[in-house]
Amino acid sequence: MLYMLSLSHTPQQCPGVATEIRDRVVTMAATMTDVLKSHGCTFQGGWVSKSAHMTFMVIDAPNAHAVDDATVDLGLAVWNTAAFYPVITLDEAVGGLPSD
Repeated sequence: MLYMLSLSHTPQQCPGVATEIRDRVVTMAATMTDVLKSHGCTFQGGWVSKSAHMTFMVIDAPNAHAVDDATVDLGLAVWNTAAFYPVITLDEAVGGLPSD
């Protein structure tokens, strides 16, 4: 199942200005594949809105608990507020619409 992660932080805790957080991001990026794999998850894509101080990631995972555990193990919960949403592709949503 796909999950969209919405991660937000304050300007003071932005990796662009906070050295400790920047170091955490570098470590997270280097270990992401292995950490996600240990929870049965895979990274599908990620996007950053620098001025909004938000990161969006799509993770394929067996369940929301695996996403939550991976988020904690990656350290993302240290400087971000995290929200997870189960998502499907637009094609899947349109294909599931009732036909008249």
